[in-house]
Amino acid sequence: MSFNIANLLLPKENKFFDYLSEQSGNLLAGCSLFKECLETSSEEEQKRYFALIKECERRGDVLEMKILDELNDAFITPLDREDIHAITTEIDTALDILNGTVRKMDVYLIKSVPQKVKTFADIIVSIVKELQSLIDSLKRKSTIKAGIANMHKIENEADELFHQCMFELFSNSFSSVEIIKMKEIYERLESVVDVVDRIGKMIRGIKVKQG
Repeated sequence: MSFNIANLLLPKENKFFDYLSEQSGNLLAGCSLFKECLETSSEEEQKRYFALIKECERRGDVLEMKILDELNDAFITPLDREDIHAITTEIDTALDILNGTVRKMDVYLIKSVPQKVKTFADIIVSIVKELQSLIDSLKRKSTIKAGIANMHKIENEADELFHQCMFELFSNSFSSVEIIKMKEIYERLESVVDVVDRIGKMIRGIKVKQG
C-alpha cells in the first residue's frame, strides 16, 4: 500500500473546519431563538426563550474551549493558527453579546419591543447565515466573493437601521428611562452585526493569503 500524506492531513483539516461550522451553527441557533422570542407576548414563553439562548451561549463556551485546546495540541492546521483562534473567539463574542442582550431585556423588564428590534433580529440571522456559507466555502476552497459582498450589504443595512433607531429614539416623546434601555439594546444588536462582519473580513484576508 502506497503512503499518501494527504490521507494523513485531511482529517486534521476537516476537524477544524467542522468545528467552526458547528460553532457558527450554534450562533445561528441562538440568533434564530432571539428572533422567535421577539414574537411572543407571553412572559413565560419569553423566559423560556431566554433560557434556551443562554444554553446556546454555554454550548458556545464549550465549543470555543474545545477548539482552542485542540488547536494548541495540533501539529498541522488547515489555516494559520492565529486565524482559527480569531474566528473562534469572535464567534463566541457575538453569542456572548446576544446573550447579554436578552439578559438586559430581562433585567429591564422589556416585554415587547419596537418593530425595528425585530428588523435587527432579521438582519442578524441573515448575516450569520452568510457567515456559515463563508466557512463552508473555506472548507471547499471555493470562491467567497459573493458572500463577502452580501455581508457588506447586510452590514450597511444594519448601520442605516441603527441610525434610524437613534433618530426615532431621541426625536419622539420617550422617557429618559426608555431611552437608556432601548439605546443599550440597539447598540448591542449593532455590535452583533459588527462582530460577524469582522469575521467575514478575516475570512476575506485568509483567502487573500491563500491566493
